[in-house]
Order: sequence, then structure tokens, then C-alpha cells
Amino acid sequence: MKLISRYRVTILLSLLGWGCLAIYAYKGSYVDDNGVLIESFGFIPLFWLFQLLAFVSLIYTAVKHRKRGKV
Repeated sequence: MKLISRYRVTILLSLLGWGCLAIYAYKGSYVDDNGVLIESFGFIPLFWLFQLLAFVSLIYTAVKHRKRGKV
């Protein structure tokens, strides 16, 4: 349980990222009557942004706790 509380920000950011990817997959894409592709493209960069932030948070937390000697 201590591990989950230590990395809660990392877990939250990662879940938000995967949620964005799930929303993108759920909504799908289609071509309207005028031949224009309609898709929720904004969720893809949000997924990568949240995953990058989760990775940075993971590294920061691991280094912070390693310096304290609480690995």
C-alpha cells in the first residue's frame, strides 16, 4: 500500500493517458458527406503528454525516495 501512495501521481497521470486513448478508440472516425475526415485527433497528443508526464513523475519520485534511502 505504501508503494501505491508513493506513486499515486504517476498512476493517475498514466490512467488519464490511457483514458484519452480509450476515448479516441471508442469515438472512432468517419468520413462525412463532404468527404471530410471526422475524428477526435486531440486525444492522441493528450495520451502521449500524460504518458510523458507519468514517466517524468516516476523518475522524479524514484530519485527522490532513493536519496532518502527509502527504496
